Amino acid sequence: MKRITLILAFAMLAAFTSAAQEKPKADAPGKADAPKTDAKAAALPTLDEILDKHVKAVGGKEAIEKITSRSMKGSFDLEAFGVAGAPVEMLAKAPNKSAMKIDVTGFGVVNRVFDGSTGWDSNPMTGLRELSGAELAQMKRSADFYQELNYKKHFTKMEVKGKEKVGSYETYVIEATPAEGSPEKFYFDVNTGLLVRQDGEAESPQGKMPLEIYMEDYKVVDGVKIPHTVKQVNPAMTIVIKITEIKNNVEIDDAKFNKPSGN
Repeated sequence: MKRITLILAFAMLAAFTSAAQEKPKADAPGKADAPKTDAKAAALPTLDEILDKHVKAVGGKEAIEKITSRSMKGSFDLEAFGVAGAPVEMLAKAPNKSAMKIDVTGFGVVNRVFDGSTGWDSNPMTGLRELSGAELAQMKRSADFYQELNYKKHFTKMEVKGKEKVGSYETYVIEATPAEGSPEKFYFDVNTGLLVRQDGEAESPQGKMPLEIYMEDYKVVDGVKIPHTVKQVNPAMTIVIKITEIKNNVEIDDAKFNKPSGN
C-alpha cells in the first residue's frame, strides 16, 4: 500500500501556506482538538507487535509486495479558499518514486515529484524548486512504496508511548524519530491495527508547520486496505481528500518522474 497522506500534505502546505497567511485568521479552520490520553494504566504491546498487526491489517506482507505500482485519482476540498472538488492525480512506483498533480481552479497547477533520489515541486506561489535538507528527507520517507514494511528503516528510534483516544477510536501511540527531521506520532487502532492518525511537522519554504492527518474509509483494493478519505489539519487550514479511483500494477513510464528540462 502506498500511503498518500504526507505526499499531499507537504505539497498543499508548500503551495498554500503563503496564501493562507494573507487570509484573515477567522477564515481558516482551527486546529483539531488534541486526543485525550487514556488514564487507565494497562500493559502495552511491544513495538513489533503493533507494527506486525498493522501489516496484517493492511493485507499482509505478501499482498503488499504483490503491488509494484499505483495510479490514483481523487479530489480535495479546501474550505478556507473556497475550493471544492479540485482534481488530484497521483502515480507511485516501487521502490520509491512518486508524482502528484493537483489542479486548482483560480490558483493553478501544483506538482510534487520524487524520482528515487531527488525531489522537486512547482506551484504558482513558489515556482519550480528542488527540495533539500529535512524537506527532501521527509519526501523520501513518504515516497517509499512499501512504508508499512519499512518503518524501522526510516526512523532511528521508535517508542510505544501509550494509549489515546482519536475520535471514537482507542489507539496505540508510537513516537518515531527520523535521522533527519522532527519526530512524528502514529496512532494505530487498538482493534483493527489500522493507522487512523499521524502527527508531525511538515517542512515548507515558509518553515515548519504542525500537521495532523486523519485516515478514514479504508477499502480493500487488490487485497490491500487503503484509506479513501484523508483529512489534514493545521493551524491555517483543513484539507479533505477523497480518493475515487485506484489502479494497481499499471505501466508507468519513468519519465513521469523527471524534473522539467531547462530548469
